[in-house]
Amino acid sequence: MSDGFLRSKNIIKLILIIFSSVFWIYFLISSKLTMDTLIIFDLISVFNSLLTFNFLLFLLFFPITSIIILSIGINTEIAESIKLIVISMFFVTIVSFLLLGVSFYFVFFLILYYISHIVIAIMVRNKSKDGYKNLYELTTSHLSKLTIFLVIAIFIVGLFNIVPNQKQKAELMEAGIVNLFVSDDLGPWIDTSYTISAQCTKANLEHIKSSRQYLALDTKTDPESVAFTDMLNNLYTDSLKSKSTEELRELYPNLDSIEVKSKVIETIKSIPLMVIFENYFAIFFLLFLTSFVYTYLSIVYLFFALLIYVFNKILEEN
Repeated sequence: MSDGFLRSKNIIKLILIIFSSVFWIYFLISSKLTMDTLIIFDLISVFNSLLTFNFLLFLLFFPITSIIILSIGINTEIAESIKLIVISMFFVTIVSFLLLGVSFYFVFFLILYYISHIVIAIMVRNKSKDGYKNLYELTTSHLSKLTIFLVIAIFIVGLFNIVPNQKQKAELMEAGIVNLFVSDDLGPWIDTSYTISAQCTKANLEHIKSSRQYLALDTKTDPESVAFTDMLNNLYTDSLKSKSTEELRELYPNLDSIEVKSKVIETIKSIPLMVIFENYFAIFFLLFLTSFVYTYLSIVYLFFALLIYVFNKILEEN
């Protein structure tokens, strides 16, 4: 049995893959950071998740699994590496689904995650057979390829998750943005809006007052002409005056109502750019998300690749 597949060295490899995987999955779930949290743009919840000790441990353990699998790929025959990764995938998926309560989409990602590692394990084994002078360089070059595979996996899973309910999820993000910036007080927004409106009114009235038609009316003394020019002059004077918060609240007594906030959201949705955003929300959001993931993995793998020397010694076949 010691010369077969279940020899002690392979048992160690299985334990390392399974436990390192379960650790990062557990800590990610415990941090409560989900794709839906990001979609609804709940920045308070996002930052609360990112600043937890659990999320820090997730960041720590996530790259370790990849380093372990690359070390196995370097030191193990391809057929045996595939068996080890597939068995690990089976156990980790079962544990994650039954004990950690992950979603179907997360299981889908796990499958793509391990498939990506199988491909990298095969690639690194073929490269190692040719001989290599620098173990770190060998590792980082294949980790960069793995980064691309994982980003593609996240994009694919995200499409399956978002596209069926794309419109609703886009509306959730729009509402989240409004709640973030507007919160429970529309006063500052109305103040800014009123100032812009007043400046526009002032500019339009100045244009009218300089027109030939207005100048002709201004010289007339009949009641209709005098009333019209006085009205324009009064409007112009009012446009020069600033209004206090109290005066604005008298003009807009229902600032904090749900109806007003709904109107704000409807106004945002009517912007042509937002129409495009809604129609292609999945692509926009996933490009935004995967750009951060790619940056993180590109940086962190460079540092964690140094661990290849440690695991290479542990997993090296005699």
